[in-house]
Amino acid sequence: MFNRKTRERAVTATVLASVLALSACSTDSAADTPSNSGLTDVTVVLGWYPNAESGGFYAAQQLGYFEEAGLNVTIEPGGPQVSGTQLVASGRADFGITGSGANEIVQAQDEGIPLQAVNAIIQKSITGMMVHADSGIDTFEDTDGMSWVNSAGVLGPEWVKQEYGIDFQQMQYTGSLANFIRDDTLVQQGIAVNEPYVAHKEGDLAVTFLPFADTGFNPYNTVTYVTDDYLEGNRDVVEAFVEASNKGWRDYMGDIDVAQQINDYLINEVDKELAADLLWFEWDAQRDYVLTAEGEATIGAMTEERWATLIEQMKKLGVLKTDDLTVADIADLTITPDIAPLETRPDAPEGTYEHIDF
Repeated sequence: MFNRKTRERAVTATVLASVLALSACSTDSAADTPSNSGLTDVTVVLGWYPNAESGGFYAAQQLGYFEEAGLNVTIEPGGPQVSGTQLVASGRADFGITGSGANEIVQAQDEGIPLQAVNAIIQKSITGMMVHADSGIDTFEDTDGMSWVNSAGVLGPEWVKQEYGIDFQQMQYTGSLANFIRDDTLVQQGIAVNEPYVAHKEGDLAVTFLPFADTGFNPYNTVTYVTDDYLEGNRDVVEAFVEASNKGWRDYMGDIDVAQQINDYLINEVDKELAADLLWFEWDAQRDYVLTAEGEATIGAMTEERWATLIEQMKKLGVLKTDDLTVADIADLTITPDIAPLETRPDAPEGTYEHIDF
């Protein structure tokens, strides 16, 4: 049986608004008090269940980079019932990692939740839609009038509607690809580093993936964020965490021995339900999205232009209440250190997963 965690990611104003009351009663962070080991205790909550999209953080932990930076880091898994923004805003976690994209941070600030992005691992958005490869559909325009299966609150579909002047019926994505596999008239939401492979494994189905990034809607993802107050009071801790994290990501992406060690750790120690072949597919596929744009030279780098574009796009979509949000409100571009990717980009070990085109 091919085991996977269902992938239903969405951020809605309702969820974010529920955080507002909690943010007002935030507790002091654990970073204020060093542990008995002399290390500073911090907690990071992931944007999703542990997988290759969080592998670099586990690499930083297992390779000792966090400890070298003076940190004792606890990594908490995310999931559909976990609101990272809520945990960070309430002080129950020090760091959060976005699950649906950088738009989480913009929307949080718009709701009055004081979060700051400090680093972005995935440079090209991995979200999009997919169709049966033999459907003859090659562009979003070709999907006009069809039925789209997507999660509520996902912004990509609304952006496509506006940009291309098309319309489509929308069905709720429940995390299962069963209906999509059976019905070649459906347009299915997906993550480039997950659902194409799942469709192959569960339905022996080849797909064509249509990335939202190609439409110009391209939020960063796997974005590290903290509260404004935490950044102001613990800037040294934030800088240490980001630097150690990016060293982990550098090695996880470019050193096959490290990738093997961390993937084995994820499968054997962190989540024994992880499918090994899907994990290796994710590891291999995500490098096209991590080691590109600003990430080609500096892991985790962010630019003012990218954030400003996202703010304007969200205004155009009508999902923001305020008109005066600035990049300075939502992102600190000075935290990410100058850590380049390794020059090597090794192949996945032979036989770890079945290669597919999508």
